[in-house]
Amino acid sequence: MTAVADRRAMTDLAEAIREIQLMAGLGEHLAVPVASARLLTQPCGSPAAVAGLRGFKGIRGSLAVTLPAPIVQLPLAAAPRSLAIGVTSPDYGDGKTTMAIALASSLAHDFGAQVMLVDADFHTHSVGREYGLEGRRGLSDAIAGASTLAAVTYRHRRASLSVVTAGNAAGDPARMARSERLAPLVETMKATSGFVVLDLPATLHSMNAPVLARRCDGVIVVVRAGHTSQRDLERSLHLLRDANVLGVVINRQRSRVPRWMERLLAMPQ
Repeated sequence: MTAVADRRAMTDLAEAIREIQLMAGLGEHLAVPVASARLLTQPCGSPAAVAGLRGFKGIRGSLAVTLPAPIVQLPLAAAPRSLAIGVTSPDYGDGKTTMAIALASSLAHDFGAQVMLVDADFHTHSVGREYGLEGRRGLSDAIAGASTLAAVTYRHRRASLSVVTAGNAAGDPARMARSERLAPLVETMKATSGFVVLDLPATLHSMNAPVLARRCDGVIVVVRAGHTSQRDLERSLHLLRDANVLGVVINRQRSRVPRWMERLLAMPQ
């Protein structure tokens, strides 16, 4: 039964990434095997004609959240196995936060899954900023014991999506990433959600990324076409060697469809 639940969860995850690909107006799969991604990330020098994930530009304004509400825990026997999926990238600016938001939104809106989007990047607090939750308590406060997880969970008003910001508790990000309190928090998130999507730090800029990646069931690496070098991808994958890397998502991949055909087909701009 667990194996069936695992396959179903992974199938939903793959379908969600495919939905993102379609909304971005790309003609190929965004998610590619690691070996193939090594060949696609060399800087090419040509400007990108189509930005990956561009269909999600308006996602911030459409996802209003409410104040924290108690989390209702489902009976474990009635819920399939949950997955905690981390999203990272070699560098900042590669689109990891956009991918994390898009993935969480697709799983919640298109597949009806209960999803918790968590900002585990204690350096940038990007998710909180995208949702207008700057200064709110979040994950770091729960790790420090200053707040409960329920008290820092912000629920979407119209979708099965909850948001947990990075929080504002003072402390060393490295210590928080290695805290013994983090693993039970992630398990609690999984017990109340079908998917937990964690926005992780950029791998080459924070040694917390590999530590946090090991807390996840799987990790997606976002690279930027024409910018991420093969060397940076190789270094990132080496740092993530102890994590379960599911694949690489190529952001801002150039479209092979001519511009006149894009206009004719009214493809997303």
